Amino acid sequence: MGVNVFGIINLEKPRKEKLEFREPFEVFKSIYSEYESSFLLESMESDTGLARYSFIGFEPEMIIRAREGVIEIDDGDSREEFDSKNPFEDLRGFLKMEKNSGGFCGGLVGYISYQAARFFDTIRLSEGDFPDFEFGLFLDGIMFNHLTGECSYISRHGNRLPDISPLLGDEVPTGTLGYRRERTLLSKRRYMDMVLEAKERIREGEIFQAVLSSATDYRLRGDRLAFYESLRRINPSPYMYHLKLGEREITGSSPEMLVRVEDRRIETFPIAGTRPRGRTEEEDGVIASDLLSDEKELAEHLMLVDLARNDIGRVSEFGSVEVPEYMTIKRFSHVQHILSHVTGKLRDGMDAVDALGAVFPAGTVSGAPKIRAMEIIESLEGVPRNAYAGALGYLSLNGNADFAITIRSMVCQGKTGRIQAGAGIVHDSIPEMEYLECQNKARALLKSMEMAGEQVDPDNR
Repeated sequence: MGVNVFGIINLEKPRKEKLEFREPFEVFKSIYSEYESSFLLESMESDTGLARYSFIGFEPEMIIRAREGVIEIDDGDSREEFDSKNPFEDLRGFLKMEKNSGGFCGGLVGYISYQAARFFDTIRLSEGDFPDFEFGLFLDGIMFNHLTGECSYISRHGNRLPDISPLLGDEVPTGTLGYRRERTLLSKRRYMDMVLEAKERIREGEIFQAVLSSATDYRLRGDRLAFYESLRRINPSPYMYHLKLGEREITGSSPEMLVRVEDRRIETFPIAGTRPRGRTEEEDGVIASDLLSDEKELAEHLMLVDLARNDIGRVSEFGSVEVPEYMTIKRFSHVQHILSHVTGKLRDGMDAVDALGAVFPAGTVSGAPKIRAMEIIESLEGVPRNAYAGALGYLSLNGNADFAITIRSMVCQGKTGRIQAGAGIVHDSIPEMEYLECQNKARALLKSMEMAGEQVDPDNR
């Protein structure tokens, strides 16, 4: 392949300048409208161990996209295309540019579409409407350490702090978001029929579980940040994000890490088993006890923990895979889940790209056995998932990585935003209950949309 962007990147000695600590979202609002591409990766539950830092980046050096066997590099002034049999192999060079330890020190920030799983395993998946991946190369930005209360501008290439400093003191009001429901991709009846079909495949022994999703498209106009502001208020999560890469934007509050690699330690937090929140702490406890005594939910969670252990074991040193946390309750604004923690140590010759490939997509959004479950999902859902159920996060220049599963998100292209949610189907699933689980998972997103604005005709200006 002919991609050679590394020779034009001049990494400088790290520059770090302390800034006054403000809420990351308030800082991002000051920057967002000034740049065509930007990101906010925000942790709002730093005490959980799932995420500790927040980052802001703007106007990347270049955007790298992969689609239909071609890698496109867009530096804002020109675009180059290169043939690529496996575009993920071509990303490895970015992981060899810096040897510093720690988390993110500049690198690739973006998303990986669910359809990209065909590059990691032998599986038949249709190409989606989104690129297989789309990353911005960000060599500077603003870092927030929620444990120490520190905020810093960091850079590996130039100094753009004078460009953004005049913006940082501004108090930017949030606008409103106009929206109109355009279409629901699956009716309730069709979704329940899918559940019955999946149960038949389970009875025939093809799979043990499949995660089936339902999606709704909305026509949008106005301030997309209004949606994010509402979402972070009512559904704070370890992985909050607003990623804008040109006409594509992804806004979400994912509860679930796909994978994190830091100094060769690899970890993931599988989440499976869901109940709504109670109205009181006592009611929460009763509901959680019911969840932890539900044999269906426990069997599903155990299956997915075993799948995570197997996935991480594919790239870890023999004997290093552990489960330090098993079947604990994790609460969010509208639902509570069963969560476990699986860790390992990357073996020699493996890197963050290998780690991604081993776990992608998460078993919690696909099923088990993973490949056959994904083929059945493809045949039943009938439309590409695109960014939904893929991953969003970063590949750092020092070899580290941190990706959330792209769930509890609105995925936008142009004027259309899509909200999608899924439920795990097993042999004794009740179609009505699985449909309601999808609705419960989407509830915070729908409430955020209602809070952000009003239903309008977005084309009527």
